[in-house]
Amino acid sequence: MSQLRETRAAGPRLSHSPVMTPTSEVATPAKRPAEPPIKTPARRSRLSLLQLVGVCSALGLLGFNAWWYRRETRPLPDLATISRSMGRDQHAQAEPALREHLRRSPHDGEARMMLARVYAGCNDLLNCALELHEVPYWWPQKWEASYREGQSYLMIDRARDAEQAWLEVIKDDPLHPVSPEIFHDACQELLKLYATQNRWEDAYPVIWTAYDRAPPPEKVNWLIMRMRAELERVSPKESIVQLRRYAAAAPDDWESLEALARAELALGDRALAERHFEACIKGKPNSIRAWRDYLAALLEAGELERFLGLLRTPPASADSEPETWFFRGVASEKAGDWKTAAVHFKKAIELNPFLAKAYYRLAAAEERLGVRDQAIIHRKKSKEINEARGQFPAAYSGYFTSLDSGGSGPATAARRVATICETVGWARAAAAWNRLAISP
Repeated sequence: MSQLRETRAAGPRLSHSPVMTPTSEVATPAKRPAEPPIKTPARRSRLSLLQLVGVCSALGLLGFNAWWYRRETRPLPDLATISRSMGRDQHAQAEPALREHLRRSPHDGEARMMLARVYAGCNDLLNCALELHEVPYWWPQKWEASYREGQSYLMIDRARDAEQAWLEVIKDDPLHPVSPEIFHDACQELLKLYATQNRWEDAYPVIWTAYDRAPPPEKVNWLIMRMRAELERVSPKESIVQLRRYAAAAPDDWESLEALARAELALGDRALAERHFEACIKGKPNSIRAWRDYLAALLEAGELERFLGLLRTPPASADSEPETWFFRGVASEKAGDWKTAAVHFKKAIELNPFLAKAYYRLAAAEERLGVRDQAIIHRKKSKEINEARGQFPAAYSGYFTSLDSGGSGPATAARRVATICETVGWARAAAAWNRLAISP
């Protein structure tokens, strides 16, 4: 008992009195960092906004799908119905329907050609041509579309674009054959354009393309057209009006502008012609035709310094042009360098063995150099070519006169024309005339 009392007495005493402890010995407990307040209302607000955006997006997508479905499935009048309305001159009703057809089927050539007709009916020929150009190349009526495209362009004086459209028509494509009628008409349109522009170098290949593809009874017509090109040329007084319109409609149509320069030169307006030539050379530096014709104009006018200056800046392909070497020979001749002149004239003849003026100049240079035998030969060749050209009109006319006599007359007349063609260098024409002599 006494032991128990001692034990309790030795234990710690609980007292309600505060125990004073020195501040240096007792550490103040550290405060916990304050937790960020939970913003429950803001989070709910953000969630509601996202839900609203999602709902609006879904509604918008449903609305777009409904609009798209209605647009794609709403009935349209068929092309036959639209064509009948166009026949009643109801172009305003036909255009939106055709546009909707093309929106759904962009490669429908028939709808595109009908839309071009709508534009033509409204006298909007530029858009008519543009629509025709968009007809797919594999469409069965593509060549008719290209032919009409060329017509539309020419009606608004866009000669270069018309030419490109017609050249596509006559291009040889075995996989997409063109009808003989469209081919024939496109060739005729090209030849009329080239005649207006005096571009016979480009006209002759078209004539021979048509000749090769024509049936035998029609070949003679193309042969006659080739011969008439040597006898009949469009007067500058007639062509200049149209050429001015072509140049005004497309200032970068260098072929028309160069043709206009030649027409102005022929009518005596040398200053304006020279401005046109210079514009062509600047706009199309590789144009051998403009450079060559400008050189000829300067030489004829006696502008020697300007002639020599232009001769020193030839286009890239000038060395393959016989006229280039002829002009170089003339320049050497003016400088008194007869040996170099002879070399240049011989090069011109090598490129074109029927260049009569080169033979004549070469003979003059050879006489200066003391090579008289060669000079006689070359002067004779020049005379032969010029005389043959002079005999051609009578021989050509004589063939048609011989047709009335019958017998061997037409064959003999055809052979005479063929001989003249061989002499002046018209090889294809000579072959055609010989064929005509065998089988009139």
